[in-house]
Amino acid sequence: MGVGRVNMRRTRRPRDAKATAARLADVLRSALGAVLLITTSCAAAPPAQIRGGARLELLGEAIPSSIDELFTLFGVDKVSADFVVVVDTSGSMSQGPTPPYPAVLKAFLSLVESIPDGDNLSVLTFDGSPNLSFQGKISDKSRNKAKDALPATATGEGTDIGSALDATLRRLERADSADVQTVIFLTDGQHVPAPGSAFPTTSGPEWDQLRVRADQARRGHDTQVLGIGLGEQGAGGIELLRQVFGNPEINSLPPDQLADFFRESVRRSQLARLATLVDKELANPVTVESKGSMPLEPTMDVDVVVHSNLKKLPVDLSVSGVTATNADGDQIDAELIGAKKSQIGPGGSETVNVRIEPPVKNPGFKVPPVTEQAKFTIQLNATYQVLPKDLLARVSGTATSGEVQGQHSVDAIRTYGRSVREILTLLAMVLLTLLVLAWLYRRFLQLPKLVGVFVVDSAAAPEKSVIQLKGKHHRITAKDVPGAGGAKIELFTRRGKPKRVFARVDT
Repeated sequence: MGVGRVNMRRTRRPRDAKATAARLADVLRSALGAVLLITTSCAAAPPAQIRGGARLELLGEAIPSSIDELFTLFGVDKVSADFVVVVDTSGSMSQGPTPPYPAVLKAFLSLVESIPDGDNLSVLTFDGSPNLSFQGKISDKSRNKAKDALPATATGEGTDIGSALDATLRRLERADSADVQTVIFLTDGQHVPAPGSAFPTTSGPEWDQLRVRADQARRGHDTQVLGIGLGEQGAGGIELLRQVFGNPEINSLPPDQLADFFRESVRRSQLARLATLVDKELANPVTVESKGSMPLEPTMDVDVVVHSNLKKLPVDLSVSGVTATNADGDQIDAELIGAKKSQIGPGGSETVNVRIEPPVKNPGFKVPPVTEQAKFTIQLNATYQVLPKDLLARVSGTATSGEVQGQHSVDAIRTYGRSVREILTLLAMVLLTLLVLAWLYRRFLQLPKLVGVFVVDSAAAPEKSVIQLKGKHHRITAKDVPGAGGAKIELFTRRGKPKRVFARVDT
């Protein structure tokens, strides 16, 4: 056997093909399961909130388009009102070629028919003194009784308009009086009081006291005073209403127009009730009252909630800009994200997305950890318009638009850095990892040192017949062992090391 080169190294274990295939199959099954899970989640996800034009169209179907729809929406028929009808029954009302009293009787019947159930009706007749001929709520049972409140003919003596106004105020001063009151005062003559009347003239302290009482009675009420002058005198005697009520509506009507006027008075009472309800509705603002907490970052997306406090009417929301400040009042960068116009239903809310960029610096590495807190305030530059704008303007004089009130507050916080315990744990893990890697390297990759001898048979030089192995690679050539006829390896390794030697002998 000729002398040759001996290479000695650790050998690697061959890979198991079946195990590799099994692991690949597991990976594929996991990936397929993830795809199915994502698909199912997407299919089951709720539909996104409708914004923009589609949402406006849906809400638009609920916007009232007529006064009658507003009546229904606000439940005007459930709100009672007061009607005080004051009729002159002096003899002059039945005199002349076309006496007005028969027309008054006929028109009064249509008035009683027009007054809704639940409304309170007071009927006062007067000549030289006033008389309360009917008082109560209109219902199926009381309506016919109310129709009989006026006498069949007018035969009274005198026309004491001052006493009639005093009795009218007593009806308005009731503790249970309604918010909406309508006074209908009819007369054909001048103030001609009977002897002993508390109002002997058309001016004086008595009339001043009536004016004070009228102001107090109307305070907190929507009171309409309608005066109708009848007969040849027209609006002459009815002008005394101005001394008491200040700004009554005075009319001089022919008798044949009384029925239409009465029905229109009931309609106006309903409109006044609607106006009162609409005014209360419009007093509810649109506000931003939201707040939230989130991590402090250089870029923060904040959801600002705009809430409509209106209970029956929708509003158009328009956001033109946004302002954001920190706790010191310094302004920070802020911008709107997404739609700037939307519509909010009654009692609903709308989310406005705002992006703020506070000046947050990189804190670097900190030991121990540091907690940083910040507070930001977001103010929307936004206005709203209550719908339907034109229809509401016909009903109420209250403004139907305004600015969104309130602001959104953000509490931001971040904690950065490491504790001493975390650092020590990390170092221990790194050290352990290095030890494991070193062990793996020595166990599976590093070639062990050669320990042993290479014995040569028939060597020409006996002193070279045994060659001590050293290092991880030992190359022996014919020059090293001249005249060798054969060779063998005697290998000794450290305890616990596998005896794996690859030797190649070249002749």
